[in-house]
Amino acid sequence: MLLSCEYSVTLYGAAVKDIRKGETKKGVQKMKLFEELKVGNLTLKNRVVLAPMGNTTDTSNSFNMRDINYFEERAKGGCGLLLTGAVQASELFEPAACQKLTGNKDVYMLHTLAERVHFYGAKLGIQLSPGIGRMNWIDPHTPPYSSSPIPNYYKPDLICREMPTEGVKQLVKAVGESAKLAKDAGVDIIEVHAYGGYLIDQFSSAKWNHRTDEYGGSFENRTRFLFEILEEIRKACGPDYPIAVKMTLDSVDDEERPIEEGLAIAKRLAEFPVDLIHIGRGSYSCRWRMVSSVYQPEGFDLEAARMVREVIGDVPLMAHGKLNHADVSEAAIENGDVDLIAIGHGLIAEPHWANKVRKGKTDEINPCIGCGECHFNAMKGWARPCAVNPLCLHEKDFEFPPADRDMKILVIGAGPGGMKAAATAAERGFKVILCEKNNYMGGNLYAAGTPRFKRDVLDQVNYLIRQVYKHGVDVRLGQAVTLEDVKKIDPDYVVVASGADPVIIRVPGYDKPHVSTAVDVLTGKVQVGSRVAVIGGGEVGCELSTELSMQGKDVTVIEALDDILQNGQSFVANEQNLRYLVEHSDTTVMTGTKLAEVLDEGVVVERDGKKETIECDSVVFAAGFRANHDLYEGIKDAGFECVQLGDNVKPGKVINAIHEGYHYMRVL
Repeated sequence: MLLSCEYSVTLYGAAVKDIRKGETKKGVQKMKLFEELKVGNLTLKNRVVLAPMGNTTDTSNSFNMRDINYFEERAKGGCGLLLTGAVQASELFEPAACQKLTGNKDVYMLHTLAERVHFYGAKLGIQLSPGIGRMNWIDPHTPPYSSSPIPNYYKPDLICREMPTEGVKQLVKAVGESAKLAKDAGVDIIEVHAYGGYLIDQFSSAKWNHRTDEYGGSFENRTRFLFEILEEIRKACGPDYPIAVKMTLDSVDDEERPIEEGLAIAKRLAEFPVDLIHIGRGSYSCRWRMVSSVYQPEGFDLEAARMVREVIGDVPLMAHGKLNHADVSEAAIENGDVDLIAIGHGLIAEPHWANKVRKGKTDEINPCIGCGECHFNAMKGWARPCAVNPLCLHEKDFEFPPADRDMKILVIGAGPGGMKAAATAAERGFKVILCEKNNYMGGNLYAAGTPRFKRDVLDQVNYLIRQVYKHGVDVRLGQAVTLEDVKKIDPDYVVVASGADPVIIRVPGYDKPHVSTAVDVLTGKVQVGSRVAVIGGGEVGCELSTELSMQGKDVTVIEALDDILQNGQSFVANEQNLRYLVEHSDTTVMTGTKLAEVLDEGVVVERDGKKETIECDSVVFAAGFRANHDLYEGIKDAGFECVQLGDNVKPGKVINAIHEGYHYMRVL
């Protein structure tokens, strides 16, 4: 569904109305999502799969209790099948960049994991990988082994070493041995990791495989590595043990994999036969097709699935790509596009997604916002991977005690941090008053969710609103709190979460009537004309300019830096996707350009020491945000016990606001 600014306001209002009146569809839902499915000789209780995602949390690269708790919670939440992220079968040629299964010492915790998952009637799959090759980021100095002497992805000047023929055969044997270990540990299915530009993909791609031996040259030779691995797993685990393959249909806008070749691989896999094919698209060069970005529509890989379905017949097929929208997933199964749906980020945010959908409690689902913190933080080794779910990978780490004393808590600001703090404190049993200066909740996150391509963000705003009302918070909208108001309310504790204010560049004419901020435009407070100058080419400026361009406006982005999107956005898939949207809109982008003056019918800009006038009838500042600490300092000086959080401390990320709001109130 496409969301305009106008529709977003309507949706926001509906969310508040629904939670107050309880107008939600309840009861167990009859859906194909929750029908059994046979994958080989394996029976799955439903079609909901936890997608494979790397989540290494131990320096030993073994599974640990934190990993087990993470998977167990999602098995408890109703998934039929849970797939681990890539598990490396050998360290002969490279250090493990993820979990490993290289010998008996790695089996104990894997067996424990399988046992815990089975308690809930779910099945466990392990994604086995022979290695990552040119994608290696563990050792930035030693050239990794790959199919050929090709550039390392992260350090292109580091040229990979060609893996010797005998080494390839050793890896084939190693994967078979690991598969047998997994089977003996209680794992129900092996998924071979032949996806995303990693080692198997490097062998099968003509772009990266320049070998002259039996593993190079022809299509058959380039795919030999994959099919020898499959044969070795069959040999090690028996003819009836289920095998899946995760593969890339095509690399989209790169030369790594043409779509015709991807279809040929899928056809060969079906003929092998494998028991399940898991399809995706993209590569690291086009990561926003490989890993979901916030800007993509739900079900964006279903088109690829339909193409694959035509060549594989009745072999069970699974796709991923923002399938945490139950209506989209159900339709995909009903239509025969796929047999199973794999949810990754959505199950990080909401581990009980399956049960909540099955029971008709979709309004209680904590939606993923597509921020990519899970991906980014995992790459850094942080155990704080989800912006909207503070308990991800901490499922059993934190106490959540009921209130042990009477306290009146005042929360100032109903942005994500303020709403999370208010709902958390009220859930514990404290009396909570939430004041917001605007007549709507959500703060700058609500503004961020209004472009038509950011439904996921608006879903999170609505979820937080529902949580606030569900737990009985006293909400007071349209109330800009002053120090005198605080004194009148006389709370026992104050949370200052009033956010940050947009930065206005005070050039001559900055205060003219046709000048506004991105927040005011996105929230519908201000209507712009047909010709708009957007000052700032960061994330907000690019999103706003793209939305306005889609509305038919003539938009010019003016950015002082040498390129757009240089304001620290961490998730590369989002940055790539947003850049693509800007480049494929009618937006004019002027980089290395400074705003000099605002005129009645245009702006004066300076570039390369020369000034020019850009005609426009609206000027919108999207030049960042600045925190205002005055209220917090006044409250603190008045002797109130208080804390500030989120953007009120320093403009930053949603993850900071929501985690601070949750934990400050959890330990209060």
